[in-house]
Order: sequence, then C-alpha cells, then structure tokens
Amino acid sequence: MSKFNTATSPVRGEATASAVTHEGGAGYARDARSELFLLAVTNMVGEHTFYESAGARDTRYTSLVHAATLEDPQWTARFLRWLRTEANLRTASLVGAAEFAKARRDAGLDGLGRQVVADVLQRADEPGELLAYWTSVHGKNIPKPVKRGVADAARKLYDERAYVKWDSAARAFRFADVLELTHPAGRDAAQGALFKHVLDERHSRGNPLPDALEVLRARAELMAWDVPRRRELFGQPDAPDVLRAAGMTWESVAGWLQGPLDSRVWEALIPSMGYMACLAEGTPVWLPDGTTAPIEEVVRRRLPVLAYDRDWDTRPVRYGPGQEPRERSVGRLVPTAPSDWIDAGLRPASTVRLVSGREITATRDHRWVRQRARGRQAWEWTTTAGLVVGDRVPIPLTASYFGTEGDAWDGYFIGAMLGDGGMTSVTPEFHGDPEDGACAFMRDYAGKHGCEVREYPNGKIVRMRFPLQRWHRNPLAEVLRAYEVWGKRVEMKALPERPFSREFWIGALSGLIDTDGCVRERRNAKKTYHASVEYATVSRRLAAQVADALLRLGVPSRLVERAPRTSGSRAGGREIISRHPLFVVEVSRAAAVCRLSELLELRIGYKATTLARAAERLAHVAAATSEMHGYDPSVALDRIVAIEDAGDVPAYCVTVDTSHLFVANGVVTGNCLRNLRNFDQAGVSDEVAQRVAARLADPAQVAKSRQLPMRFLSAYRAAPSPRWAWALEQAIAHSLANVPELPGRTLVLVDTSASMNMGFSKDGTLKRWDAAAVFGLALGRRCASADVVSFSDGFLLGGAHTKVFKLRPGGSLLSDVERWKSRGYFLGGGTNTAAAVKRHFARHDRVVILTDEQAGGGDVGRSLPAHVPLYTWNLAGYRFGHAPSGSGHRHTFGGLTDQGFRMIPLLEAGENADWPF
Repeated sequence: MSKFNTATSPVRGEATASAVTHEGGAGYARDARSELFLLAVTNMVGEHTFYESAGARDTRYTSLVHAATLEDPQWTARFLRWLRTEANLRTASLVGAAEFAKARRDAGLDGLGRQVVADVLQRADEPGELLAYWTSVHGKNIPKPVKRGVADAARKLYDERAYVKWDSAARAFRFADVLELTHPAGRDAAQGALFKHVLDERHSRGNPLPDALEVLRARAELMAWDVPRRRELFGQPDAPDVLRAAGMTWESVAGWLQGPLDSRVWEALIPSMGYMACLAEGTPVWLPDGTTAPIEEVVRRRLPVLAYDRDWDTRPVRYGPGQEPRERSVGRLVPTAPSDWIDAGLRPASTVRLVSGREITATRDHRWVRQRARGRQAWEWTTTAGLVVGDRVPIPLTASYFGTEGDAWDGYFIGAMLGDGGMTSVTPEFHGDPEDGACAFMRDYAGKHGCEVREYPNGKIVRMRFPLQRWHRNPLAEVLRAYEVWGKRVEMKALPERPFSREFWIGALSGLIDTDGCVRERRNAKKTYHASVEYATVSRRLAAQVADALLRLGVPSRLVERAPRTSGSRAGGREIISRHPLFVVEVSRAAAVCRLSELLELRIGYKATTLARAAERLAHVAAATSEMHGYDPSVALDRIVAIEDAGDVPAYCVTVDTSHLFVANGVVTGNCLRNLRNFDQAGVSDEVAQRVAARLADPAQVAKSRQLPMRFLSAYRAAPSPRWAWALEQAIAHSLANVPELPGRTLVLVDTSASMNMGFSKDGTLKRWDAAAVFGLALGRRCASADVVSFSDGFLLGGAHTKVFKLRPGGSLLSDVERWKSRGYFLGGGTNTAAAVKRHFARHDRVVILTDEQAGGGDVGRSLPAHVPLYTWNLAGYRFGHAPSGSGHRHTFGGLTDQGFRMIPLLEAGENADWPF
C-alpha cells in the first residue's frame, strides 16, 4: 500500500484538535453532515447514552437534520431514505423525515418533503407513527407535504393483512385516523373497499364486510368457530393455507386457540411466518431475596426470579350443566430459576402506563395476562399489541420474600434521615418537633451508638446535631455510609438494592411517612368518609422504592408526578420555587389504609392517631373478592391508562416454566416466547426444523430481512438446541458480507471501557461493546493475519488495560462472541486508546478501532506513524472524535450494519470512498 495514498472518505473532521472528548483527550470536530451521519446510524431516539442525556442527544439530532436540510437537501433526502431502507433504523429515519419537512417549511421552501416522508415509511404502522411524532412535537397543524407523503405511504402499504396485523386501539393514530387526515385515494377497487371498511369499523357504522375483502372475510369466519373446532384444524393438510388466507400470525393464533401451541400448530404456522419471530432494558424484576434487578442484569447473570407456581385458568367461562370446575387460585410467588434467559436484540416496543403510576416498556409480542372484559373468574392471554387502554392487569399481594439485612431501628433511622435529615455536611443533623416521638427516637438512637446530641431551637422545630470527639469517626455517619445514603442530595436520595429485612422496610416506611408523609381524612359530596396516606419526595427512584416496598407488604399505592411548584409572576413569567418535580406515593384504598395501619409504627403522635382512627372507620369496607372480578385475594388489579410507541429498544426476557408469569416493576407479566425455542419445546420434527434452518441460512432471505447482525447473535443466545447454530452462523456471516478480507497484518482494538457498557436503549439488550465485539471479531476472522485486543484504561496499572483475544482456526464467529462475553473480555474503567495503540502496534499494516471515541490520556490521531492507516468504527455518534478523518490515512466510519467496511479496500486501493447511499 502506498505511503502517499491521498484517497478521501466521506466523514470529514478537522486536521488539528480544537476541543476535548468527554474523557479529556484530544477532540476533533466534524462537519455537519459527518456529525449527523455518525449520530443517526448509532441513535435510538429518546434514549440516554453514557455521556449525553436523551434530551440533549435528540436536540442535537434535530438541529443537525435542519442544518443538513438547508445546506444540502438532496444529500439529506438520500441519507434518510438509506437510513430506513439499508441501515434499517426506523425511529431515527422517521424523526429525520419529519424534521426535514419542518426545516423546509420554516424556510419557506417547496418540494422534496413529500417524497422524503413517503420514502422512509416502509411498514404499515409507520404512517401513524410519523403523524403521532409530528403532532406531539409540532402540534396539530400538519403541512401538506407531510400529509401527502403519509398518504402516498398509506396507499403503498395498507392492505388487509397489514390492517389485521398493525391496526390497534393502543396506537395514538389508527389506520382510520391516517385515512381521515391524509385522504389517500385507493390504488384499486379492493383498496378502496378496505379504506371504506376501516372507516366504517372505526365509527361503528355496522356495515357488512364487502365481498372484495377476502382476507377479512376468512378471518371473521375463523373467529366464529367454536374453540374445540379450532384445534381440529391442525390435523388437516390445508391448515397452513387456511391460516394464510385469514392473515393469521402466530401471535393471533395463540390467542385464537386459547391454549398452548403444540408441534402440529407450529408446523402449520411456519410456512407463513416472518424470517425471525420481551421487556426493555432497565425494567426492574422482582428477585427472591427481596431486591430488584434490571432485566438485562437478570439475563446477564442468569438470576432466579419470583414467578407463580401454577398455571392460571385462562379458559373462557361457559355456563350450563356438565362444565368442568374452575381453578380460582392464582397460586404463590416462589423463587424460580428460568429455563431460558433471552437477549432479544433491538425490537419495536410500546410503553404501557398504569393508573398506579407504574410503567413497563415491552416488545409488541410480549405476553400479558389480563382480566377478561366479560365472564366470571376469567383471565386471558394477550400481547402488548393486543392491550388497550382500560384493560386491567394483575399486581401481586403479597410477595413475602425479603432479605435479612437491617432491623426496624436502623430502618426508622434511615427513613427519618432520608426525610428530615442532613447528610451532606461533616456532622449528621435532624430537624423536627422536640416534643414528638421522632426526635425522642433520634435521642435514643444516638445514645445507643454513643453519640452526643446537641439541639438548637428554631421556632417550633429543633435542629439536632450528632457530633463526636474530633478525629474520631462518627458512628451515625458510619451507619448512613453503611446504608449508602450519606452525602446524597434531595433528588438523588434512594436506598441501595440490597436484601433488606421485612422489619427494616417497615421501619424505613414508618420513618419516611413520619417525616415527609401525611395522613388525610375527608368526606366527599355524599358525606362518605375517605382517608389516605401520602408520602412525597423529589427523588423519583426513592418514590418508586417506597411504592415497591408497600406492594411487597400487601399495600397497593399510586405514584403521581407533580410539576415543579410555581408562585407569583416576574417579568411576565413564572417564578420557580422548586426546581424538581414532586413524586407522591398515595395509599387510598380502604383495605390498603387498614393494612398499612397494622404495619407501620408511627412515632409522631397526631399522624399515628389519625391513621388509627382512619383504619377504625374504614374497617367495615371489605376488599373486592367477587367472582366477577376474576382474581383471588393474593392479587389486585391495575388499570392501563396509556399505551405509547417506544420505538426500537434493546429487549430482554426470561422463560419461566409452569405458569409463564413473573413480576416486572410490580406487575404480573408473561415471559417472552422465542420461536426457535418454541419449536424445540413443542417437538417440531427434524424435517420441518431443517426447512427452517435452510431459510435462516439463505443469503437471499438474510438480505430481504434486513436484520441487524446483532439480531442473529440474540437468536443464537436464545436457541436451546445446537441444530440452529450452524444456520445462525451462516446467517450472521451473510449479514456481514461487506466485512472485507484484508491482506497483511491488522491490529483490531475493541473498546470495552465503562461507556461502552451502555445499551443502545434504556430498555434493551445489546451493549455497545457487544456490537463492537461482533464487528471486530468478524473483521479479525477475515484478515490474512489479525491481532484482536480488548482495551480500556489501566487505572493503577498505568496506561491501558488490555487483553488479547486468541482467534481459533476453524472456529465460528458466534462462538467467538460468546467466548468473549463469558471469559471476561469486558474490562470496564476509562478509555486510554492512545496507550493501547502504542502497546500493541508492531509494524501492522493498519489499525482498526471499534469505539465511542471518547478517549482520554492522549491524542489517538498521533499515536501511530502518519503513514499507517487508522480506521475508526464509531458506535456512539458523540460530537467530537478522537482523530482526524476524511483524508490521508485517518478515516472514520460507523453504524450497526456492515455497510461502512466496504470503504477500507477502496481507500487502500487509492480510490475515494463516498457515502454508502
């Protein structure tokens, strides 16, 4: 390769560093198009990254789209089309198209907006999603280019099968809303009949199904079958054709059969299934030791969970003689080791919000059990896509699983200090009424620990300080440090996730309500007596912990967020009194107030008296146990108040046998079903499995599916038997076809610092270093000679912390990635890229670094001789890079697909590399 190679690449950066990265290293700014490209191909809109909040990241993305649109609209239009069709990034492309149209409209420019909007809408649910984004961000005034682009997409995408698959009451904009807003003309008589029927159904006009709508007529006929007849269908050879004719997906068949899917069902479904058929990252899951863990940690550490020990009776209710007895019990929550821990990859998802204030973001095929709208003692299975506002889902009462750490005295002290304590100075302080029981408790607690108490009157309250002799450690401060609350300011206050005892939690709740809580009594217009117990804090996490602890103790509550308080006016605006929103946990059900009265030991006299009086007056109100409610006393019902699109998120789940029900964020939810695992569990024959494997490995099917390479890694981790491994290995190889075979010696450096441990979304599966390992190992396997190294910061070691990965001849990429994950190649810590380059560069022909570029400790661009090519694969899209780019021997690519790798051979051949679109 020539030392005087002057080939250029599209991502352009300045030649000399003008800023610093987030870690303090030399930072190189890029032009607007380059910054937009790297941000878009790594951006899951609305999600936090390690160094950048979701709001800041989305604002930067919007600003860059506007700038690129005005500077070079043709380039931006091509880019957004490619972003959706080739890069397969839905949310970023939809938002980009909407902002493209907004920028053109604000500048008074015509043209292009309609075409760009139509180009990025590639799936039948997306016209509604784009309209939902526009109205939520820019208001209800939708400009003509956007309406016409959406209408063009609806005309292209809307058919009977799309209607039964994607139209749902859970969506902000349904098919009928799109049609009424944009008025697309049907492309033929059949589509015109469909449009009319969609509108008729939405407005309940009761018109019959038109004869032209054959799929909907076949589906209506199937839905009218008796349940026993439905399962008989799968013993007939024409079952696949019947299901295909009615547009039945495996999710809809699961609900239609009202029972398990056996091998005959799967074998009938497989011919019409998509190429590849969960909870979002960050969703807290209840564990047997009384703590919670994010779903991704449950999967990564293969943790046990709390799951129900029996199937729930989901049969529809039938009346009359000869009916089998029904099982009215839901069973018990017991520690359960899942039979599978699933990394599902990036998946489209929805956020389900409940009246209790809880929310869960789950993939659209994630399974739930809900109360039937009609019937006695009736549960039913559904998916996230099948949920509607108003549905009632179960919450557990109670999970009597706690740890052993802490006692009631420690609990009350910690709770009271979190409420009215001072923990950010040298000496702990507490503020309260000197005559009440809380201050008396503090005196006794301090005395028990050998601490002096000094009291300073301040009006009706007293400031209590707990000093100790100079140069001695303060035992009360040590208690606060031991419970990890010392030094935390208001909005950061929370308890650690540790196995606290039941007594500790009762004490902590008593202290919190004594200090930052209240007990209210009131009568409504009909003079009916009501009471509630409320706890308020500015810490979202602490409020969620209080609501969770109450639920474990059998007390359902409601979590409400209130905006920062304002008062008065100044310069025509509002004067902010509180900078933080207030989170209120409210217990208002009569049975819950009575239960709470039995549990708490309040020490402030008037609160204890009021709560006791409320419990006495409400004791006659019994909890609803009627058979019509469909639950037994060990669960309660929470109601869905909103379902919102969450875009593409990394998703995880577990499979728990017997009931298939576990607890996530205090809500009973079903486990995710993965089809390869389902095929094995149902006993699908080897002959059918071979056909599935052949389809998985077919390069044409891989190209048509446009799956991100990491999706095949997720499927590999979820597949239970080795009969799928080779097919998935071939599939991921086809999805990485652009990774080149490079001659000479290549040094591949994979950044596994702490910032690379962030997922691609708050509710998801894949880490950034996971993707870096896939690309880095794939490149290493295809090079004539490669050294693959994991690196981070050395901390006390000085310089970089690195670990060489030995590539095994004849091995597979998927097994290499699993070995990378299980053998400790994620190093954590900071990012000393320059030191890693200097340590491992040994006259290699090129260096490839897969990273988020937020290096510290030196200038990466100058860590190599100028004539040695340095290729950076960016996986985060932050503003400043760690090296120059675009000319000479310094080039940057990025994204979650292999598209950019094809530039390396061009550059080394002396040819200019252009954008991949």
